[in-house]
Amino acid sequence: MLSKDTKSLLLYPPKQLAGCIAAGIFRDTRNASLSDMDRFNYFPASPLISVTYVIDGEIRLVGKADSLDDAKQAIPIAPQSITLPCSQPIISWSPAPVTALTLAFYPDAWQKLGYDLEADIVPADLASALSCFHACLNPDRCWAEFGQSFSPHWNKARNVSGSPHWAGSDRLADWSRYHLGRLSLVSAAGRSIRTIERQIKRMSGQTKQSLNFYSAIENLHKLTVISPENSLADIAVEAGFSDQSHMGRAVRRATGFSPAKLNQLIETEEPFWCYRLLGERF
Repeated sequence: MLSKDTKSLLLYPPKQLAGCIAAGIFRDTRNASLSDMDRFNYFPASPLISVTYVIDGEIRLVGKADSLDDAKQAIPIAPQSITLPCSQPIISWSPAPVTALTLAFYPDAWQKLGYDLEADIVPADLASALSCFHACLNPDRCWAEFGQSFSPHWNKARNVSGSPHWAGSDRLADWSRYHLGRLSLVSAAGRSIRTIERQIKRMSGQTKQSLNFYSAIENLHKLTVISPENSLADIAVEAGFSDQSHMGRAVRRATGFSPAKLNQLIETEEPFWCYRLLGERF
């Protein structure tokens, strides 16, 4: 059941950080009366690097969907933690009210900042900038303060790298197909397609095939949001899948659910708040 008392915000990066951070997600359940099952959180697979700051409460990573026993036994993540690009959906749970911020970084920007693609500890300059969210009462104001604090680090890293500047986008496809494609062509000019693909993997940590998969899932989500009256078969064709079965396998891989089941859960269940929030982009 959907709750009216939770606060979930999709935070778009300021212009100066748009080529570095895809988006921020703020979640606050302190004023909501939620059941244990409603405290689950479902996220799709993602090629981006996520940094989570648990401002208040606990978040625990869960291995199985709806497994409350597993959730209660899971160990809380650190107050500031990193989630690397993940080809599987992610499930988390909170035993009580929670307030948290998650930032999604482009992997190539992460490297330009001098951060390791395999990092498991939030870098000090980023952790310092996130401190403005401590005891956050106004997420929009805190988001603006974060932008002012972190932008100098990004500007310096971007200028030192010497690579072409990118204005950013709210579409993964723009990042993976156009931005990374452009960077790989510049760095591997005159070389083979295989060399270019290796460059893309070095910058993103993903193969070109994997990036195309994420772009296709994003496009599918967009079509589902803007044309909910269309049949799944029609959406599959419009999204570029060979048929509905092909689409179903892709959606299950990215989310853990069939398209029909996922659409129902997004519409009716609180734990799928992130999918509803991401749908606001369209």
